[in-house]
Amino acid sequence: MVLLLLLNPYFYSSEKKKVKPKISVFLDNSESTGITKGNYEGLRSYNDLLSSLAFSSIEEADINYFSIGSDVEAFDPDSLSAVEIQTDLSAPINTILEMEDEVKAAVIISDGIITYGRNPSVSAFNSAIPIFTIAIGDTTNVRDISVSNVITNATGYTNSNHIIEAEITQSGFANNTVTVSLVSNDEIIEQKQITFEADGQVVTAEFELLLEEAGLKQYEIRVQPLPDEWTDSNNEQLFSVDVIDDRFKILHIAFQVHPDVKAIRSIIERGETNELHTLTWLGGNRFIEEFPSEEEFNLIIIHGAPYSIQNFEFLSELNDTPTLFFELSSDINSQLSGFDLLTLITSDTRQAAQVTLHPLIDQNAHPVLELPEIDLTDLPPLYAPLRTSVLDLQAEALFALRYNQIDSDYPVISVLERGNLRRGHVVSWGWYRMLQSTNKDHRVFTAELITNLVSWTASNPDDRMLRINPIKQVFNTTERPVLNGSLRNERGDPENSGIIEVELQREGGSARTFNMDHSGNGNYRLNIPRLSEGLYEYSATARKGNRQLDTQNGEFLVSNTSSELSNTTRNDGLLRSIAENSGGAFFTYDDIESFWNTLESASMLEPQIQVEENYFFPVRSLPWFMLVLLLLGSEWMLRKYYSLP
Repeated sequence: MVLLLLLNPYFYSSEKKKVKPKISVFLDNSESTGITKGNYEGLRSYNDLLSSLAFSSIEEADINYFSIGSDVEAFDPDSLSAVEIQTDLSAPINTILEMEDEVKAAVIISDGIITYGRNPSVSAFNSAIPIFTIAIGDTTNVRDISVSNVITNATGYTNSNHIIEAEITQSGFANNTVTVSLVSNDEIIEQKQITFEADGQVVTAEFELLLEEAGLKQYEIRVQPLPDEWTDSNNEQLFSVDVIDDRFKILHIAFQVHPDVKAIRSIIERGETNELHTLTWLGGNRFIEEFPSEEEFNLIIIHGAPYSIQNFEFLSELNDTPTLFFELSSDINSQLSGFDLLTLITSDTRQAAQVTLHPLIDQNAHPVLELPEIDLTDLPPLYAPLRTSVLDLQAEALFALRYNQIDSDYPVISVLERGNLRRGHVVSWGWYRMLQSTNKDHRVFTAELITNLVSWTASNPDDRMLRINPIKQVFNTTERPVLNGSLRNERGDPENSGIIEVELQREGGSARTFNMDHSGNGNYRLNIPRLSEGLYEYSATARKGNRQLDTQNGEFLVSNTSSELSNTTRNDGLLRSIAENSGGAFFTYDDIESFWNTLESASMLEPQIQVEENYFFPVRSLPWFMLVLLLLGSEWMLRKYYSLP
């Protein structure tokens, strides 16, 4: 018996049972299904359809309900309200593909109008179970104008022109002219007149918007309603642009008179996002220009070095400001205060020679090296000291010198990134010759190199530990805004035990506080309750224990407009394609007499044979254990009684 226990025997039995087939019913709960149009009376016709189908009274099948909106969720038909602001018909198809081993058939009740996601008709080919579609809504084209789409970048930059394209759709208004307006805070920024030459035509109105202030800006496209228009609720569409202040404030200080000074300044001034301030030294503490007062610069460029020791107050700011140092000679006084921060490359000799450049690392290894491909040996020569070396071990040499047609490892351009501060050092001079070259490629290469050096050094590295982003910039009043976040500790590892507190405030309203939920691997998520229309600002603070790790601020917009109203014409073609591609059938809400007969003739309501397998393991049974214990105990008693070995 002990041996049998160790062998772990089991008893197997199987039984065939008849079970009801499972049918999944997907109900479109989007706003467009609740619109009264033509013979379709919105939710009244929708509920009448469900009553006629009487899914709950079908004894031959088990019915499971799901809702269709921006996603698929388990659903109670009594909760049908037509409130979803988006329709993704690819979501129910993907759900059907995942449950095809459990379900005999699927039914989709929808108007076929897609406002989000991919076209689902192709995916229906992959379905192993038939999909039966029932079309609700109205197919008639009413006289209507709508803003069907607004095409623009979600991000813009200050002092730049932002292009906005508004697609205006119409039916029944051929040979009509309408006014399309770009509006901000009920103030008309620009108006365009567009003419519809044919029925059903889509016309694009293009606007050019000058972005002047940073922040999340709200705009609206409005179309003037025409007489006899079916509805004007879809004549406007709200959108937002996250305007980023992309201007770099640059201070260029020249300590020597040289053609390179004018050449470098001219390249910097070409950049639309650069705001250049200049200082030209006259000796002592005197400069030609007045020193900018109370300015915070993104970059300070030092060009050359003073020939005598001076005490310049602005050099004390170099500790906290990105710098770019251009040399103009090989003789730099080592006692100059503040210049030790600028120097990334040192030289063993003061002898300068004519050299050319050659890169030390691959073009894709650093943003500064994203340059036009040219033969560097053809460039006009520069001047640089020979036998240079990188002074700071964390600095990275980008270019070395080529002398007497021999490539060397002596650096001439080096950069450094330490924390959130960047520095650059260029020991060669004579750049004006390249800009005066008769070869256009030489001029373009030089301008690109200087531009890349300036923009990279002036940019602040993104070393934030906390990142919070809304899943989109504009939410609807009927949906819940969602913020996603990620948190890393000071070592750069995902922080799973942090607490992220989010303070949310509407313009002119009171603040509310939420805590984000951790979803694993340093990722966090916050589902905010539905909000009223307006611009909301959030401030997130990440803590671990009593230590504050990082903070971040942001904005998002809540509007009451819906893309569901831009198109209200039922799409029978799409629903028919889904049914035919999956082996199902297509019906309309006012012609469903043959629906159940069709499912029955397709054997969708026949019971399924399900084999139930049963395994009995005696070792897991208490009676078996007691039996083994009894037998072993009896043997022990007998052996002891008869003195058996």
